[in-house]
Parts: sequence; structure tokens; C-alpha cells
Amino acid sequence: MEKRLLFVRLSLLVAIVLLAAVQPAAAAPTPPIQTQSKTLDDTTADITDSLTSLDLEVREGYFQLWGIEECPPTFELMGTCYFNNPAAPYIMSVVPYWNDEFVDPATEGVFGQTEEGFGTTFRFDPHEAILIFGYLPPPAHYFGLYTYTFSHKGKYETDNETYAFFSSVGAQDVFFHEIPLNPKRIGFMNSLSDSINNVMIERQSDASWEQFRYFIITPDGHMERELRDVLHTLGVDDREIFTQRIPQNVRTGLQKNADDFMIPIRYLMPRDGGGDEWRNDPTLSVLRVRDTSPGYPKEPFPAWTLESAEARTAEPEGYLSDDLGKLVHAVAGAWGQPCADAACTDRYRAFGDVQSPPMNLIGALCSEIGMDCAGDAWDASYGFCAGITFDAGEVWAVIGTLGTETGNATYTSVGVNNFRLRLGVKAVNYPDLKGSAAPYEEFEGNSANLDKLFVYYFARECDDIQLLTHGYCTEVESTALALPAGDRAAFTERDYTKPGTARGPDSAQLLPSRALKLTRP
Repeated sequence: MEKRLLFVRLSLLVAIVLLAAVQPAAAAPTPPIQTQSKTLDDTTADITDSLTSLDLEVREGYFQLWGIEECPPTFELMGTCYFNNPAAPYIMSVVPYWNDEFVDPATEGVFGQTEEGFGTTFRFDPHEAILIFGYLPPPAHYFGLYTYTFSHKGKYETDNETYAFFSSVGAQDVFFHEIPLNPKRIGFMNSLSDSINNVMIERQSDASWEQFRYFIITPDGHMERELRDVLHTLGVDDREIFTQRIPQNVRTGLQKNADDFMIPIRYLMPRDGGGDEWRNDPTLSVLRVRDTSPGYPKEPFPAWTLESAEARTAEPEGYLSDDLGKLVHAVAGAWGQPCADAACTDRYRAFGDVQSPPMNLIGALCSEIGMDCAGDAWDASYGFCAGITFDAGEVWAVIGTLGTETGNATYTSVGVNNFRLRLGVKAVNYPDLKGSAAPYEEFEGNSANLDKLFVYYFARECDDIQLLTHGYCTEVESTALALPAGDRAAFTERDYTKPGTARGPDSAQLLPSRALKLTRP
């Protein structure tokens, strides 16, 4: 009897094995984020062992957040918070210093205190690479990895249209300045190449969110190949590897006079409304790797230019110009504060396009004249409107086109900045902007395109003006990390990644938003 039962069990086992053999293999699901730490640790150990077996020097870093709360020490050291995007904090790569690397005490701890021997800014050995890898976050509107210069030994130029423009509005020291504690160096937070964002990752590897991906940042082609060969040996598909190439028109090297660099990561507006867990404990590793062997073959990368990037496009918004003018006029009329003409040209302040002449906040252009681009990005278009005050009870209506509805943005946000601190303190994202122009459909025959426009209010207090703002109002507090009394503000508008592209929309084809100052009733 026992032999018969054993025979039946063995027969069933064979049948199951044969059935499985003829079934198509199911794709292995991505492990949940919360169970990936061991896998990531194992991968880090495997890569480290493989690299050290080639006599490469390898050291591991970590990540930390920098945002509004971390601004005060940065401002105290640098005199700026770089007009951060308040929609989400930045994930800063913290790397170990090489033993022979110069560490500038004038900028040490600039984005928060780090462990001894580590920093968020660093020199770049010409024979090294930084490897960031791991599981990307849950689905969101945007993920991007950037490499910037941070400081540069030299002087900025004043004989150019950009310096002349910023001087004319009293903002030259915002974008042209020396490092406070080391005046031989200038602020130089300029992009070096394309960012690697979720669209680019999806194009190359078919998926991005919650996938395991590898990012190589290096100034040298030989080092890139060394790392790719190691990853290939470990079974990594080439489509899962991305390289950010540091161009040869920067000063690499570990010595005192070399450029400083930084590698932040942006993760914005998770689709499910969460994301804080991943931001605070990203499932990523960062390794710093270099080849110190004699006779190392140098293969620098060519300079990056605007022609190197994917051309930016846009859905032209000129057809909305009349509607936008009517909407501004309607808002002023609804408040009983009419304009002198139909387009309210006597009342509003237009947002400036910071990426077009004369401002030219694009890394390659900033670097040419010693300008600080304050962390520019080619993934978005940026509008800017300065000279905003709130201390006399002012109410400001920001009125513009909504890029997510005109086909020009994956997400749109309007922000308030403390101009003295260069600190982004408020952000209103497109879900809160959507539909905000609808209350004005009875004015000036505006109903046709109101779904493509927005009206949003900013004031010290919103409760007593709910009827006039229809609930589309955000309060700008007078706290130390918002806008204390006496400080001036600036509005910003960001349109990120035009659908179907990896870049922000061509800002020259967008309609500038308008800021309308109103008197509280």
C-alpha cells in the first residue's frame, strides 16, 4: 500500500513538472519596495567585489534630503537657497571623499551636515565614475537625475546682455556672485548635460517606475566601458544602464583649483499621493569608483551644447492670447477694480521667460559667462515674476495658461519664492489650478477656452475673501521659512516635460502668465 501511494505521488510530481515545462514563463514581478533592501545590499556587494577584483578603488556613499527646512544653514553659508522647487525636497547624493581630494572649507556642509569624510559636493577625478543603482520609486509625474557644477575658480563676466538685464532690475548678485567665504571662486550651479529622467528611462528600457536601473556619471569613456563590462558580466542588460557624461569643458581633478560638482535627484508628485517613504529612504546605492593604475588611457567626452539635446517643441498657445486678456479683465472687474483698457495692460505684471534672451538660464550659456544658473534644468520651462509684496494687505491673482490642458506639460505648478533667501516656500500644483477659471465664464464671453486657463490667488489671509477667490487661494505666511514682513516675493511657474518628449516645452511658444495686484475689500 505504501509503495502504491509513493508511486502515485511520484506520478503526480512528474505530471506537474511536465505541465510546467510546456507553459509560457511568466515575467518575474518587481519585488515590493519594502522587501528590496536585501536584494539591493546583495547587488551592492556583488558589484563592489567585481570592481575591486579589477584593482579599482571603490567606496560607498549614501543619500540625504535637502528642502525648505534645510535652507537656513545653506543660506547662512552661501547667501542663497537657489530658488528651490517647494513641491518636493531634493535627494542629494552624498559621496565619500578620496584621500587625496581637496575639500573646500568654504562650502563644506552646504546642503546639510554629512558623516565625517563625506560630502554633497565634490571634486571629480578624471579617472573615476560614480555609479548609482537600485529600484526606482513608485509611479509619479517626474523622476530625474542631474549632474551640476557647483563652484568654479574664476571671475564672472559683466560685458554681456544677461548681466546688463539683471543689473537693470537689481538682481545681478543673484546670478553673478562669488562664494562668500572663498571669493576666488564663483557660484556655478550649472547643468552639464541632459538629465536622465523617467521618460528617457522608459524609452530605452521600456519601463521606469519600481524597476532596477543603473546610472553611470563619469568624465571618461574608458571608465564608462569598465563599469559597463562589469555590469554585463553580472548579467545586467545594456538597456538598463544609463550614462551621464561629464564634458571636457569643465575642470576635473581633485586639486584645489578644480571645479566642484553635485548630483541631486528629483522625485515629484507621486501618482498615489505618497512617495515620502521612498524619498526618505530611497532604494538606491551610490558607489564612487576610480582607476589608479599607471598609464590609464584618457578618453574625455566632448563639450555638451544646446544642439546636443533633444529639440524642444510646444503646442503654440498664441490662439489663447485674447482669451487670457479677457480673463485678466474679468478678474479685475469681479473685484470692482477695473482696468484702463480691455487687456488690463496698466495693471498686470508679465512673467519673464528665464530660458530665453536676455536671461538665458541654461547651463551651457551660464558657464560661458561665469553665471550661476541656480540649478537649471532642460526638463521644464520656467516663468518668473519678481517684485511681489504682501505687507500692505495685497492680494495677487496669477492668471495664465494651464500647460497640462494645452498639451505642453505633464505637470504645472505655480510657486511663491522669498526673494531675499532665494527660497521656494509655496507650490500650487495643477490639480488645484484646474477649473479655477470656470467662475469667470459669465464675464467678457470667456467660456470657450476657460478649461485651458487658470486663476489662482495668493494673500496673507484667504478666509475673508473666499467669495471673491472661489476657494482658489493660498496663504503666504509671515514665518521665518516663508515670507517674513519686509521681504519681497517672486512668483515662478514650471511646466515639466511636454507629453511625448523628454524635455520641457519650448518656452518661446507659451503665453507668459500675468500677476494682477488687487486691493483687499
